[in-house]
Amino acid sequence: MYDEFNLVNQRTAFEALERERQNLGMSLNEMRERSGVSTNSVYSWRSCARSPSIENIVKIAECFGFEVIMRKKV
Repeated sequence: MYDEFNLVNQRTAFEALERERQNLGMSLNEMRERSGVSTNSVYSWRSCARSPSIENIVKIAECFGFEVIMRKKV
């Protein structure tokens, strides 16, 4: 079984990743170290000051063990 998240809405994708971080018991600092995404970026996404880029969503997803793929609709 796979957990799948739609990346069309970047904010929704980030919220799903934030829930995963919490489920794993991972601190923001540990996520920063593993993903290379700054905690300042995360704080700005949380406050809706900015939206996360696809690049940063992918970096965070991969640090949680997700494989990010692009699949053509049939």
